[in-house]
Amino acid sequence: MDLKSRLRQVLPKERPRPELPRPSAPNLRPILGGIERETPWGTCHVVEKAFPLDYIWGGREIRETLSIPSTRGLTHVGLGDLPPLDLSRTLFLDTETTGLAGGTGTYAFLVGTGRFESRGFVVKQFLMRDYNEELALLHCLDGELKETEAIVSFNGKTFDIPLLRTRFAMSRMPFHGVDQHSQVDLLHLARRLWREKLESCSLISLEANILGLTRVHDIPGAEIPQRYFQFLQTGNGLLLQDILEHNVYDIVSMAVLLGVINALGMSTPEECSCPFEAEALGLIYANSGMMESALPFLDRAWSLAEEKEQQIRLLRTAALLHKRGKNYEIAAKLWQRLLAIAEDDLMAYEELAKHYEHRLKDFRAADQVTRRALAVALRKRSPKVPELEHRLQRITKRRGSAS
Repeated sequence: MDLKSRLRQVLPKERPRPELPRPSAPNLRPILGGIERETPWGTCHVVEKAFPLDYIWGGREIRETLSIPSTRGLTHVGLGDLPPLDLSRTLFLDTETTGLAGGTGTYAFLVGTGRFESRGFVVKQFLMRDYNEELALLHCLDGELKETEAIVSFNGKTFDIPLLRTRFAMSRMPFHGVDQHSQVDLLHLARRLWREKLESCSLISLEANILGLTRVHDIPGAEIPQRYFQFLQTGNGLLLQDILEHNVYDIVSMAVLLGVINALGMSTPEECSCPFEAEALGLIYANSGMMESALPFLDRAWSLAEEKEQQIRLLRTAALLHKRGKNYEIAAKLWQRLLAIAEDDLMAYEELAKHYEHRLKDFRAADQVTRRALAVALRKRSPKVPELEHRLQRITKRRGSAS
């Protein structure tokens, strides 16, 4: 008799373990409203809220996003990367997750979506009340994505979309059409427009400074994962109320912000009342190679600018653009204006020295400007000192040859 047979005789027979009943998901309808939606992969909780188009969000009606027939402004701000949007087939998307770092261990326990419909702007939130409801949540989200041509998010290209792609892959479900959808990440557009104006381009900051909206008793995003874990332990739906409200704020604010950015991207220089926005639009057009459009916005920004730091930045930018366009005389005048408000600007001195030496052949003026630049560079201990010394020697030599 072999060892395995002897052990079978000695050891007690293993009894089959009784199957424990799976705990039922907590009933959240009395607290959160909504319904329990059945899917081929079980159930998840769905909450829906419709905002009429005349609903005031901050200082604007939600309908303002729809009031501009073209989304060409988004294309301008997006540097041509964004095709026109059909807002009736555009999905606004935001997730709340079990962690902020992402990765395969991070779940999207709440996915909020928003869509413009005939009855208004409708927010649908898909909630998994436990990990075993993830497949049902993803199935519901997949249904929304199939009716979509474009996705609008806030930092979604970096966080939400990659996270959802991972969750679909881990669940062996197809992530239908997302790679074919147009994606508008409002964080990227907001940074192009307001990074010089605002200390932060977070959605909370944009709400307060651009939309005129202040959240009251909002749960900080960093606290959301721990709050959800507490819910999993206790089943207390009250722990989720603030999270769902936070998610609704994010989605509706994105819808209104999209309209603000689109309108700003279609504005003329005369319509700009903010120097920072005019400057940003000028830079956006310049980066697209549209110099004739860029310069009027920079001129408008200059006429509105009150801060010296911005004035210096505007003069530098405009001078470089004119130089690129071979408008050398205008560029030289702008460098001179820059030195009138920033006496130690080495770039302005260098550009003027080049202009006098190479274009005007005015070696006397080039000598004077280079000596001033060298004095500034020595005082600042700039690494440009050897270059300026070499330039001065060359100009002195050319000046002597010319005389």
